[in-house]
Amino acid sequence: MRSSPVRGTGTAVLDRRQGVMLRLVGAGVMLTVMADTTATTLAVGVLRYTPAGAAMPLGDLIWLTSAAFIPIAALLATAGRWADLFGRRRVLAVGLVVFVLGGIATVAVDSWPMVLGARAVQGAGAAAMIPASLGLLLGELPEGERRGAIALWSSASGLGCLLMQAGGGWLAAAVGWRALFIPDVVIGVALLVACAALPPGRRAAARGLPDVFGAWLLAAGIAVVVLAISKAMAWGTDVVWLGLAALLLIGGALAQARHHRLPAIDLALWRRPRFVWGWLATWGFGALSYGLLTVQPLYLLHLGYPMLEVAMWLTPTSVAVVVTSFLAGKLVQRIGAYGLIYAGSLLCGGACVLVLTQAGPTVWGLVASVVVGMGVGALAPGTSVATTLAARPHQYASAVGAATMARMVGGAVGVAVVSVVIDHPALIGGFGGLAGAIAMCVAISVLIGALALTKITRLRPDPGDVMVKVPRRVLLELRMTLATVAAEADALLPAETRTPPASDRVSAPMNVVPRPRAAESGPLAGTRGNPN
Repeated sequence: MRSSPVRGTGTAVLDRRQGVMLRLVGAGVMLTVMADTTATTLAVGVLRYTPAGAAMPLGDLIWLTSAAFIPIAALLATAGRWADLFGRRRVLAVGLVVFVLGGIATVAVDSWPMVLGARAVQGAGAAAMIPASLGLLLGELPEGERRGAIALWSSASGLGCLLMQAGGGWLAAAVGWRALFIPDVVIGVALLVACAALPPGRRAAARGLPDVFGAWLLAAGIAVVVLAISKAMAWGTDVVWLGLAALLLIGGALAQARHHRLPAIDLALWRRPRFVWGWLATWGFGALSYGLLTVQPLYLLHLGYPMLEVAMWLTPTSVAVVVTSFLAGKLVQRIGAYGLIYAGSLLCGGACVLVLTQAGPTVWGLVASVVVGMGVGALAPGTSVATTLAARPHQYASAVGAATMARMVGGAVGVAVVSVVIDHPALIGGFGGLAGAIAMCVAISVLIGALALTKITRLRPDPGDVMVKVPRRVLLELRMTLATVAAEADALLPAETRTPPASDRVSAPMNVVPRPRAAESGPLAGTRGNPN
């Protein structure tokens, strides 16, 4: 039986098989990227308690994560722009090739600088994969199916985290920390083969070369920000110069975007207040989620648990993320994106407070781990919907790139801050650094919740919205008023020039041309054509 076609936004008809492949590949991209991120945090935890890694500060080990986060965050907006301009499937395929090659190098190379370089290559590939995959989903699926596609795309990240935590502990214990990156390579090759079954995606009608220089300026600025945070305690006041350099680099990227024909950053998005609010919430979500993802394994490994048991303790969190993300995709139409963001921030903050009251892994600690997963599962689709659907259809990939850039920039900053707090504890006791990092997560949760609550309570509609909702009662009153005015105006005209009833108009011959109205001496005489 022939599959039924589904009408997309373009002129082509999308059949059911392509719709299924679009969802599978889009979800597979987020699963792979999140599995790679989880593998990195697990690898940092393993290296922290090995002879080779114990001699290195945690801030240096964290660069295994930051080396990928920085190119992802810096190139996402540019890659999204390129996907809109040159074809989303093409950019997705190129990103998968780069990601797979970087994963192979991460497993194969020996020296630490080469490992960090390979991780940066993987980050560049992921930067192209993320916006192109969701841009394909939003650009090809019908409008009524987009919210569900975004929820699936976001919840797949929780599934990737779950699978890596469930199997990563065994891989790290049996083979070593490098084996954590092998599944990403295998899934990446499978996704690359599946790209052949996807529609090419629409391309924007634009000519010229994109702003590569602006992209490099943005990447360098973000890298300097992360370096300044991670070395703040070691370098002291010298990091002030790094901060000034970061401002100059990011300012140069913005200046390039203003004057370039095809900028690395789509500044038109930033003129939409809805997008700015969503971007800020997504930034906070990135700092919170990746900070928690870093603290959790370090906390359990600090207690002396082997890697297999650490994976077992982390699995309930990922299960809660997957289940809650699926349910949140259905709730977002009822309570709105910022309702989900507010609920997720409350759950994450409350769970972190509960963890601070426990001396170690207990039943309440397990409950807190599940609640954290529920909070992250609500925040992921909430922030994705809040940012992505604030854009115009031709900006979908650009919006995805900018939003995910916010998440990764927040993640890079969150991981760097957590490493500084853990290495330089302000609290007294064996868990001083870890407790301080968890308290930092509580503070970020409060900020996200305050931002969402402020947005929810705003009454004025954002300028630039496509639709303005008007109550039905107001429309009916306006109709009655216009009908009354029309009747009164018609009564002032002579009888022969009045508008005939509707029944007479229907029965009148279609070929009769109304004759010009003769000059009248009624009350409205002299008012036509000479208002003065």
